[in-house]
Amino acid sequence: MSETIARGRVNIALTGRAEIARDEISARFPFREKQQLVRLGLAYALRLNLEPVRGGNFGRAGDGQNMNVGSFDPSGELFELVRAFHPECEDPAEVAETLMSLGLVKLAEDIRNSEVTRIVDILYSNDGTD
Repeated sequence: MSETIARGRVNIALTGRAEIARDEISARFPFREKQQLVRLGLAYALRLNLEPVRGGNFGRAGDGQNMNVGSFDPSGELFELVRAFHPECEDPAEVAETLMSLGLVKLAEDIRNSEVTRIVDILYSNDGTD
């Protein structure tokens, strides 16, 4: 795990809205572990190039599932991926915490709107750009 992460946060957490979204996604895509869904939310946010900004309707991280940084990303590779997408970030765990909540909320919305009906829809858009 990188030195920055080791010095930084011990825990990362979902917002309440993101936890509700995670459970909604779980009904459609039943992963064995909740952390897998949270990682999916992070990946979806990165895929969509969502900005790691906590706007007025973001909520409060900690109102939802709380995870140890080391168990969320034992190898540090996810945080290195976050740093690759956001090289300016000082704390990739904080950016990941923001993106995983934003990604889960967006993914649940896209499932409700039938923009995502299968896991493969997350990887490839139907806009002809992939």
